[in-house]
Amino acid sequence: MIFLTVGAFLTLIGLLFLILPSKGNLPLYGYHSERAAKSDAHWQIAQRTSGKYFFLFGLLMTLIGYWLKATGHTNFFIIEMLVLVFPIMPIFILTEKKLQTYDLENGGDEHEHFND
Repeated sequence: MIFLTVGAFLTLIGLLFLILPSKGNLPLYGYHSERAAKSDAHWQIAQRTSGKYFFLFGLLMTLIGYWLKATGHTNFFIIEMLVLVFPIMPIFILTEKKLQTYDLENGGDEHEHFND
């Protein structure tokens, strides 16, 4: 049930980010990271990219959750909680990778923030 609930929530976040992307560095809305806040271009890329990944991974989690519920595998709360991070972490990793690629393509130093 956790996958179904969290997946639906992440899908909704993804839709919101895609339909109404954050226009600025608002404290409670949008994808936030040091690299995303480097410039307006970084911010826009981060919002668009994270929105797509929130939507895709949220949809995947929703489908897995629905399958678990439909097949009666609802007694795996602890297991779902333990593996919950695996579909969520790629959202952040892939968004940061996209920002890193943008930096490299535009003459930025890929290690400028991570070696401090």
